[in-house]
Amino acid sequence: MMRQWVLASRPDGLARTSDFAMQESPIPTPDKGQVLLKTQYLGVAPVMLRYMNNGTFFERPLEIGDVMHGRGVGIVVASRNSSFKEGDIVQCKLGWREYALIDDDSYYMPFVMKQTDLPWSYGVSALAMSGFTALLGLRDICNLKKGERVLVSGAAGGVGSQVAFIAKSLGCEQVVGIAGGKKKCHLLTDRLAYDDSIDYKGEDFERQLNSAMPDGINVFFDNVGGEMLDTVIGHVLRRGRIAICGRISEYLKAPDECHRPRNFYLIGLNDLKLEGFFIYNFQERFRDYESTLAHWIRSGEFHPLEDIMHGLEKMPDALIGLYEGTNCGVRVVQIDPDAR
Repeated sequence: MMRQWVLASRPDGLARTSDFAMQESPIPTPDKGQVLLKTQYLGVAPVMLRYMNNGTFFERPLEIGDVMHGRGVGIVVASRNSSFKEGDIVQCKLGWREYALIDDDSYYMPFVMKQTDLPWSYGVSALAMSGFTALLGLRDICNLKKGERVLVSGAAGGVGSQVAFIAKSLGCEQVVGIAGGKKKCHLLTDRLAYDDSIDYKGEDFERQLNSAMPDGINVFFDNVGGEMLDTVIGHVLRRGRIAICGRISEYLKAPDECHRPRNFYLIGLNDLKLEGFFIYNFQERFRDYESTLAHWIRSGEFHPLEDIMHGLEKMPDALIGLYEGTNCGVRVVQIDPDAR
């Protein structure tokens, strides 16, 4: 038998532990074309709260009683599909469960990891969607150039915790991170390669921004949105670029409650580029992203920070904690105690 988490009720605001239910189910046997994976690690991301309310266009509807959606890393334990062999380490949409069946349906987005000498948990973090997103946003969306200055919001989170390492590897001059509280701000500069930090919970955010980046901003990597994005636009230099990665400040708000921008006129006035992007639309680049990031990890330029919890039973708390700001780095849950 295996354990799995299903949706018990739709959250009203923040998710609660009562919105999830643990069930037991027989371990499935693969039919022709299918692959059975034993889950090693699972990741959580703020967008999962939207999955629970069917608030995205890119994920299958989630009905009450369905297994929770989510990507993770699994090891192939049985295969009747020529594209996978036993022992392969695969990151894909496994769901919150100890074993998962996948097939050739593109929905699962399977990606066989090649850099398996590195920790397999990186298949949820640095060598997976969060790391790929950071590289995509900086290099391909913002076309970061050597000597430029970068500002990052949500800098201690899953994606933001990786941006400074990548920016430095691409040759930027200065990377400043925005986080909440002194502890996280110290983490940015002590552990995550940021040159300076801004505490958005502190006094006078704009004054801190002027002090940290008096010469202005070339690239803003935004994970927060809302009023913070609006304020920062007023500090981006002419021909600057803004990558819209997320907007965690507004995920729980109704559309009419979201911040109404004041500074968007500056996008045209200052010839700025503001672009949203979604990592799933760039699958053809995943192998390049994996090899590039693995090279920087091995060379010592990139030191991923993972916030690892242990046990499938921790999944609801792992997700809820993202909205409470309890994570530093990519939050990962180790499912198999023997996972590498």
